[in-house]
Amino acid sequence: MARKNVTVEQATKEFLKKAKNKVKESTFSNYSFTCERHILPYFRGIETSQLNDKRINDFIQSKLKNGGINNNPLSPKTVNDMVRLLLQIIKKYSKLNLDVEKPSYTHKEIDIFTKDEHENLKSYASIGTDSKKLGIIIVMFTGIRIGELCALKWENIDLNSGIISINKTLQRIRTTGEKQKTKIIIDKPKSSTSIRKIPIHSALLTKLREWEYKINGDTYLLTNTEKYIEPRVYRRYFKDYLKVCDIKDNTFHTLRHTFATRAISKEMDAKTISVLMGHADVSFTMKRYIHPDIEHKRIQIEKLSDDF
Repeated sequence: MARKNVTVEQATKEFLKKAKNKVKESTFSNYSFTCERHILPYFRGIETSQLNDKRINDFIQSKLKNGGINNNPLSPKTVNDMVRLLLQIIKKYSKLNLDVEKPSYTHKEIDIFTKDEHENLKSYASIGTDSKKLGIIIVMFTGIRIGELCALKWENIDLNSGIISINKTLQRIRTTGEKQKTKIIIDKPKSSTSIRKIPIHSALLTKLREWEYKINGDTYLLTNTEKYIEPRVYRRYFKDYLKVCDIKDNTFHTLRHTFATRAISKEMDAKTISVLMGHADVSFTMKRYIHPDIEHKRIQIEKLSDDF
């Protein structure tokens, strides 16, 4: 039975108290930030029993219009996640069958590197013995996330069996209870399917063997020392590499997206791609990451030639 006279603030505190021991630290950090920055300021002093469709839909519209930093609009996906959290918080205290108009959104299509750009970047990253460049080569052949790459140690790479084990991710999160502060955490990846073993492509294995004489198992691959490099710093190196190669500015995630796109163009099956990338759902892989490039589309459309 729903309790009466429970404010949104009280419900939020209770929700966060329980969530702290149930979810990953990074997830809890996101929950706390969303509550402190968005949910509580808007609904402070309001009881859960007073919430209705109009109030929540007004909240949605306010966030879509000017809910971000410097009153900039927030994306529909961000607001959608925000509303989902709010409904989780209040469901215990509200019997209302809320008809909330969650903002619809579509994933923004991520660019991929062209074949020439990909080859140019790979050639540049293959020159010399810079471990940060080696990281670029590894993502090109595995599609792993930047946080997984930053957490990767040499002990996670077995050159004898030809396997890379992904079992950690490194990220910077907001500290709870302290405004404007962050910290680095190294934890298990976002889901159980993200913990995976990836076979090493023969070309990548040859490249990694060039490092055998330098390898110390307990060192991070990107630095070859016991000190890690965090994603936001590594992204700066990546941007510099693009400039040197005269490649248009792009996100590091483009490497991962390009890996999936190239894999599908080589007719690798979707299930294998999904497992290699650490996705829980093959349909997500197909919808989010796999977009045939123009050359693959051209080859496929030519298959219609006999019908015209």
